[in-house]
Amino acid sequence: MLKKWEVVPAPNEKNPGRHKLLIKGEMKDIFLIVKKLGSICSRPEKTSGDFNFVIYLSRVEADITLKLKAVTAELGSIGGEENDGVVQAGAGFQCEPPVVLKPALQAAPAPAPEPKPAPQAAPAPAPLQPSAEQPVTSLESTQPRRNFVPSSTTRIKKEELAAASLAVVPDVKPAKSFVPASKIKAKWSMELPLIPTYSFQTLISGSHNRFAHAAAMAVVESPGVIYNPLLLFGASGSGKTHFINAVSSGLAASLGQGNIFVTNGVKFSKGVELAIKEGGVDRLEELFSGIKALIIDDVHLLMVSEINKKHISKWLNDFVAKNKQIVVTSLFSPKSLAGLEDSVGFQFTQGWMVDLKIPPAQTYKTILNQLLQGMGIKVAESDICDFFVQKQMPFGDAITTFEAIKKLEKFVVTAANNLSHSQLLEMLTGLQESPQVPPSEQELSAAAAWQASSQEEWFKWGIFYPKGMRREAQYALSLLHGRAKELGMNTAWRQVFMQEYDPEEAYGAPFSIGNYAAQQDVNGAIVLGPPPASAMGAQEAEFRQLSLKILDSFFIKGAWLPLGKAKSPAVYVRALMDLV
Repeated sequence: MLKKWEVVPAPNEKNPGRHKLLIKGEMKDIFLIVKKLGSICSRPEKTSGDFNFVIYLSRVEADITLKLKAVTAELGSIGGEENDGVVQAGAGFQCEPPVVLKPALQAAPAPAPEPKPAPQAAPAPAPLQPSAEQPVTSLESTQPRRNFVPSSTTRIKKEELAAASLAVVPDVKPAKSFVPASKIKAKWSMELPLIPTYSFQTLISGSHNRFAHAAAMAVVESPGVIYNPLLLFGASGSGKTHFINAVSSGLAASLGQGNIFVTNGVKFSKGVELAIKEGGVDRLEELFSGIKALIIDDVHLLMVSEINKKHISKWLNDFVAKNKQIVVTSLFSPKSLAGLEDSVGFQFTQGWMVDLKIPPAQTYKTILNQLLQGMGIKVAESDICDFFVQKQMPFGDAITTFEAIKKLEKFVVTAANNLSHSQLLEMLTGLQESPQVPPSEQELSAAAAWQASSQEEWFKWGIFYPKGMRREAQYALSLLHGRAKELGMNTAWRQVFMQEYDPEEAYGAPFSIGNYAAQQDVNGAIVLGPPPASAMGAQEAEFRQLSLKILDSFFIKGAWLPLGKAKSPAVYVRALMDLV
């Protein structure tokens, strides 16, 4: 039952009409609210204080207020009075359902931007060493059709929610109004936001995941009794994200939302380290002693150090000893986790291990069509088969591709240029492009002379490139700038670094990339892929996924440029959309 809720203005520079919906209720309430309100909702996250969830609303207008009234009435009533007031600048309204909500809402003005403090990065494998030159440049279109900089909405949204959820800074209280991103960067959210639509009800079960489904249901029904810890492992696209959300929602329903803790390898290990450094470890000790289930997504991304190792090992072993449930997912097989188990002093493989398989083509297609329908995207059947089904693209990558289509649509679709979603997909993927050839020596030399003008812009970014391939990186930047110009995008970005990585360093490079980008306090990072003949070239798909996931955990937008497609216009369109 929904106990109470509150809507307060939360504007930012891109959306002065944005609000946040604070809720005290259960996960099933959140699921219904998101389902009813649709695409105006952000991903829900847990918070603390008087409310336990927060959802950002891109707009609050008459139709939204009617839907909100209807869904709160559907969720039941604790009692309460009608609210006839208007939201004033900086103020909010509190409601206990059922409530009559008036549509005349006014947004608070966005505060003036403040300088960003330098972030604190967690130690991990030694970061990459900077090259001799670190030019500070920017990309600017000379003939822009529109003023464009990458949207800060997603970044600020994640950081605001991070401030409202568990931060490792002692005595942090949830914000009641808009907080500039610069005030939040220094905090670190350990909790992973759940996706309410990823539940057991929406999970398609088959031969590829039947055993995992049975084990997950057993854990939800009898947490800590059997299958502890439960390790779900499988390749990218096998459904680990859906399972982790479904299990988390199921445990929240059976144990109570406050008795579960959902995180991932990077957030957990870095959060513990920051807590130790800032004197907040006692707070974490109290937290983990009170919860009944710990869920860690991407456990292979744990960044174990001498500082955090003792505490992580203690908490994990205590959970099993006290019959409190642990659920973890891994991209790699149990055998490959042996080194991590030795480092952390805990056996993730001591309980039950279930291998998730890639779904068969027909099941994959059914799931893909559900995603397309949910996002309102219409793509030709042939394109679905050629680009997604035949390649068995991981669902996470498919979702980001669909999101890129929606973003690109805003830039290039006009009344005079009504491109279809299939045409936009072609612009992003280059399905019809000719086979690629490497850039010539003349093209590389011409690109080396290109320099962007230096500007102080809020969006800061950098590029990582394989060792010895600085000219190729410079070539890629010149083409990225040119493609943005063709799309009418004024990419006024401040380039902070050009940094090389070792393509022969098979494991440590993704961690080094994430740490170095965080130390440079950038908003976005581009990674130029490794040469095919290198150690990481043979595992480029895994290298890409690990690097982008780690960057995302640091609240840094990541874009990937395959080295073998350095002349493809499509890869630069996709990179631009990933950075928006």
